[in-house]
Formats: sequence, C-alpha cells, structure tokens
Amino acid sequence: MEKVLFILSCLFLPFNLPAQRTETIYLAKGDSTYNYYTALVPDSASKGLIVVMGGFCTDPQEVMMETKLPVTACKTGYTVVIPFMVNDCETIDVDNDYQKRLETLIPELIRKYKIPDNKFIIGGQSLGGHRALFYAEQAYKINNGTIIKPNLVFGVDPPLNMKRLWNSFTYGVSIKFSEASIAEGTEMLRRFTIMYGGSPAQNPKKYEEVSSFYPEAKDGGNAKYLKTVPVRLYCDPDINWIIENRRGSFETMNATDLAGCISRLRLLGNKNAEFINCLGKGFKPDGSRHPHYFSMLDANEFVSWANKILYPK
Repeated sequence: MEKVLFILSCLFLPFNLPAQRTETIYLAKGDSTYNYYTALVPDSASKGLIVVMGGFCTDPQEVMMETKLPVTACKTGYTVVIPFMVNDCETIDVDNDYQKRLETLIPELIRKYKIPDNKFIIGGQSLGGHRALFYAEQAYKINNGTIIKPNLVFGVDPPLNMKRLWNSFTYGVSIKFSEASIAEGTEMLRRFTIMYGGSPAQNPKKYEEVSSFYPEAKDGGNAKYLKTVPVRLYCDPDINWIIENRRGSFETMNATDLAGCISRLRLLGNKNAEFINCLGKGFKPDGSRHPHYFSMLDANEFVSWANKILYPK
C-alpha cells in the first residue's frame, strides 16, 4: 500500500502555493529514497497532467528549486507530478526500470487526479528530458494503449544521441581541462559500459536502440515516432561558455542533438516541432551562470503554449 505524506506547501517549499496542495507519494514499501513522486494539485478540477522529470540524481525538491514550472502550471489549473522513479546516484538502471515504472505510474496518476482525456504532457531537464522523449516514442511506437500517449512532449537541454554523448564524455576526460568534465565523464563512461555493453563501436545497435534521436538511423531512429506530436526542445547554446569552461565545441553540446532532432521532425512533416533558443538564460539556483539548467525555460510562456495546443480556441 502506498504511503502518503501530505505536506503543507509553506513548510515543504520556499514558495507560496495558493489554491493548491502538495503531496509526496511513496510507492516502494519501507523505502523513501526512490520510486516516489511529489504532486502539486490544484483545488479546482484539473486541466491536465504535466509530468516533469529532473536530471541525473535530481529529486523533486531540487527540481522545484531550479524551475518555476511546477508552481506556475499548478496555479493555472494543471496537476504537476515530479517523479523520482530510480535513484541514479545509488544504482545503474541496467534494465530501464525508470521507463517500466513510468508506464505503470502514468495511468494511476490519470485515474487518481481525474485528468481529462488527451491532456497529458511529459518532459524534463537533461536526463529527464531524454527519458520523457523516450517514453513518448515508445508509446507511439507500440500504439496499442498499453503505454499512455502524451499529447505534448518537451525537453530542457537533454542529450538525445547516446553515441554523441559517449564521444563528448571521452573528449572531456581526454583533454584534462575541466575537473567537472573529468569526474562526470569518467563516471558516465563507466555506467554506459555497463548499461549498453561497451562503447558505441562495440555495440552500435544498442546505442541506436536507447537513443531518443539517432542521426545515423533512418528518419532519426526513435525520434520518427514523434512525427505527429507537438515537441519543444529548449536549449541555451552558449558556445562561448563551453569554450571558456570546458574547451568544448558544438559537437560536445546537446544543442547538436536538439537541432538535429527538430530538423528531422520538420522533414517528417511535424509543424509543431520547435527548437526554443534560450541563449543566456541558464542559471543555477544560486544565480551563477550555467547553460545546462532548467531555469532557461520560461514557465509562463510554456503554460501559454500548452493551453494553446490542448485548449485551442
């Protein structure tokens, strides 16, 4: 039985959340470190469900420190759920348990929060954005109702092509310029080797299979399943920051994946596929500049976009 912890918003978050409640639901019996979600629920009937996933090791509280989207969307009537299905810091998701748990969770959320039909949005930042696109792609690929199809999908600077990401990590480690790149790259290369059975050269089919966009595959690989779905990919493509702080190039940036994915979707006829250029808008919660943070997304504008698509006049 799920353990429910109701928390007054003024105690749980540094935000004032009028006309809504916040609750955290634990799904793993006896364990509060993973497989749970935080929900922001409007007092009125819900306009729709927005599932927002954080980046690597980012829990719901941290997501709400990085972006105003959950609070803003809930104020306008959306139910917002921030899942933490797998604790990436303590485990390697070899069996893609995150995807499996999402597939089970989404219909439960729709029933519990009385979400109207065809009003489901999924997205996230970094790894969370990749997971959102991959979930949507699988739903439209299978196309038999076993995975609930989202009506809108978004990602905030997510890596989509795991082969390019492997090469980016390899470069960051090899040049020995940034301590952050060396530490991240070393750990992620170790994880990729375990998860995907080696490098892209050793197991190319696996890297195509797990990528939400794969430019070497026909029609972009898994991305082709989003050809009828409104998609937004947000990016702060600050190449000067990358050069100064990482000695990187466009090829090492997620912007390469995002621009390529949107172009491919446009070629496939998706007029609602958008690359949102957020140059200069990425900042950490402490105010320091970083082009890989959720803050680049304009929450008010996002809600306007969602309303326009889900509730056309």
